[in-house]
Amino acid sequence: ATARYNWQDGVEQDDDNLGDVPLRHAPPPFGQVGLTWQRKALRLELLTRFSSGFAFEDLAPSEQGKTPIYALDDDGNPYAPSWYTLDLRGSYRIGRHLQLSGGVENITDQRYRPYSSGITAPGRNFILALRARF
Repeated sequence: ATARYNWQDGVEQDDDNLGDVPLRHAPPPFGQVGLTWQRKALRLELLTRFSSGFAFEDLAPSEQGKTPIYALDDDGNPYAPSWYTLDLRGSYRIGRHLQLSGGVENITDQRYRPYSSGITAPGRNFILALRARF
């Protein structure tokens, strides 16, 4: 099993005399949790990645006007919604030199954007690979 959690918090002095405001580049808490099972040549992994969100009032003032890169709340204000994904990966060693691997990322087909990126992440996607090592 694996787990990672990242939490940052802080304030900065605003140049427009607004006092202490949220840091512009501090993301909301995020992380991942995974379970791995391995038996001889077969390895399976179930992984969830997640991110908390920011309400409009928790965004830095410089971010509050960036409506194109955030979701909009009921009042039309930008905010960063929370999200999660669920991934399943697997691999199988074929002899000493070959490995077949594949997976399904974002199994639940969540529509999300990593904080402040402005780019919507891909929906459900499938991966298949064959690796040769010599």
